Amino acid sequence: MKNAVSITPWNDEEHIVSVVVHIRPEYSAAAEQVMDRLTGVERITNDPAGKYVVVISAPTARQVMEQIERIQDIDGVLSAAMIAHHTESSESLDESIELSDVLLEQNIENKNTRRLQ
Repeated sequence: MKNAVSITPWNDEEHIVSVVVHIRPEYSAAAEQVMDRLTGVERITNDPAGKYVVVISAPTARQVMEQIERIQDIDGVLSAAMIAHHTESSESLDESIELSDVLLEQNIENKNTRRLQ
């Protein structure tokens, strides 16, 4: 293609999104099987009414959107809506962290927020 634009990420990233999927209950079992075969898609929870929370992980936002579109195309899916999107460098995902460090950081942020109010 003469005028095609190639988009190359600046660094090695991982896109992590949460998606709420609503499936007609009578299609749930078949839809679960299809979702379980999609790369980077993990079903987290669901209820008897056919509402699911799904996490999708992929190296690009485009690949995330393609998986959401695949979910929307599954028979019985009424809707699939992204509710959160986080991007993290693959390098930082490989770092180990101590829970005590995370709790300490949150405590400091909470104290600073209270001071500003």
